[in-house]
Amino acid sequence: MIISIDAEKAFEKIQHPFMIKTLSKIGIQGTYLNVIKAIYDKPTANIILNGKKLKAFPLRTGTRQGCPLSPLLFNIVLEVLARAIRQKKEIKEERKRAREILQPGGNDVSSTSGSDQI
Repeated sequence: MIISIDAEKAFEKIQHPFMIKTLSKIGIQGTYLNVIKAIYDKPTANIILNGKKLKAFPLRTGTRQGCPLSPLLFNIVLEVLARAIRQKKEIKEERKRAREILQPGGNDVSSTSGSDQI
């Protein structure tokens, strides 16, 4: 079984509460978690139209463009998804079947993740 997820726009889809919860669950805490919370706690954006700044609106998803932390945060959240997929009973059964067909010696069939294809 092959699962392919197009992650081209995935940076924009990460929900902030899920990201914070994920970071906390994997052991990020203290100052590091507080800094990330401060960055992603109630972020807003403005649009300038014809030189006039419009009313701010809330951002509920996405990592910050140009922020050096964004790829790392994305990868952490993505790894949680990949682990959840690998733990599914159906996935485990398919991996076992693929191992028997492709690698009779018993080596595991691994999953791979690319930058925009998972």
